[in-house]
Amino acid sequence: MVDRKKRAQDLIKYHSYASGAFGLIPVPGADVAAVSAAQLNLVHKLAKLYEVEFAQERTRAIVGALLGGVMPGALSSSVLGSAVKAVPFIGTVLGAAVMPALSLAATQALGRVFAQHFETGGTLLDFDVEAMREYFRKEFETAKGEAADAPAAAPQMDEQPVQKAG
Repeated sequence: MVDRKKRAQDLIKYHSYASGAFGLIPVPGADVAAVSAAQLNLVHKLAKLYEVEFAQERTRAIVGALLGGVMPGALSSSVLGSAVKAVPFIGTVLGAAVMPALSLAATQALGRVFAQHFETGGTLLDFDVEAMREYFRKEFETAKGEAADAPAAAPQMDEQPVQKAG
């Protein structure tokens, strides 16, 4: 379905830009929490789009396994980028240099991986993290390059974000 693929791409783009913006939150930890919420919301919206049953805890486990297994360096950079924000002024500037691009790229890669999985008839129950890890790594590297070239204006969505799913 071309319309469904286009809608999935729009969801991924919107949530990726939102994650990048959340990476600018100056409060250590709040940025990571906001990005995580955007990523869960993205997977929830994609699951709804592809008529796949959504399970928040299963999704958290999958996302954590993908992120933790593929990009420990990037994760430690994002955690460090968040923690360094506690240092007045310099910390905020350094954190702002790291978090937005990593947050945008990670969310974009996650969205692409889940959309591809759902597009081929997959569900959250049959999501094989080990099999998808290399695909995620490639998508993350591609998204990092795209994030560096991203336009200043973020896309707009017609719908309101999904509230806490469960």
